[in-house]
Amino acid sequence: MTEIAIPIVEVRDLWHTYLAGTPLESRALSGVDFELRQGEIAAIIGHTGSGKSTLVQHLNGLLRPQRGTVRVDGRDLGDPNVDLRGVRRRVGLVFQLPEQQLFDPTVGDDVAFGPRKLGCDRDEVRRRVREAMEAVGLGFKDFKDRYTFGLSGGEMRRVAIAGVLAMEPRVLVLDEPTAGLDPLGRIELLDSILRLRDQRGIAILFVSHNMEEVAEVAERVWVIAGGRSVLSGSVREVFRRREELKTLGLGVPQVTELMEALSARSLDVPLGVFTLDEAEAAVWTILRRE
Repeated sequence: MTEIAIPIVEVRDLWHTYLAGTPLESRALSGVDFELRQGEIAAIIGHTGSGKSTLVQHLNGLLRPQRGTVRVDGRDLGDPNVDLRGVRRRVGLVFQLPEQQLFDPTVGDDVAFGPRKLGCDRDEVRRRVREAMEAVGLGFKDFKDRYTFGLSGGEMRRVAIAGVLAMEPRVLVLDEPTAGLDPLGRIELLDSILRLRDQRGIAILFVSHNMEEVAEVAERVWVIAGGRSVLSGSVREVFRRREELKTLGLGVPQVTELMEALSARSLDVPLGVFTLDEAEAAVWTILRRE
């Protein structure tokens, strides 16, 4: 019998209203369900204003549940006695454009800020900084003394993520992690995300508008619309529901659209292709038949 992993993060029927009881009241969440298992890479997708960012801010206690439940490692974040500092050590949240939050002149000191605040001794701080930097592809010796604000955009983004990793969370939440990066920076960051899961076994959740990166990296996808979770499943299960995604203002990876367009022109290409690697394999199969 296959063992079913217990969710490390579990959200059930979550509601949230900003400025409740005022003329500016705005409901952001209206019954969201979500879960994340240890060692899993999951993605949340949804149109702008769908409630994605509000949801992820509940996962480490920045927002408290007004209705519904949020559990992290079995801890109910709606319980006023729960230790939020402990929760935030378990769930590291990286906001959009996190490099704007960098402040220390050198990379090593910026990454070390969190462990120092935890009261780690010098050797422990150095170990955490080294491992966090290596995990995101920044060599410790090469980058620890580099001027933080002289780095490329992609490197600064990875420094910001390393600063969260140095807290040694069990869950890493990334809100639009590749926004504003050039193609090379995007590829390097996605590779870092995959390495983190493989080397550290941590669960990773990322919010994205980019269907290509969702298909490349995620194992499960949750679709949020109007403050509700409306679709969930594996990448293939969700992207096969193209018409439903279209009504939600979303799409499928461009390579999927390309293969469908070729099929519509009577070319013998497979459907259900979601990544460039799959498309490349399909094209080579066709060429070998010729």
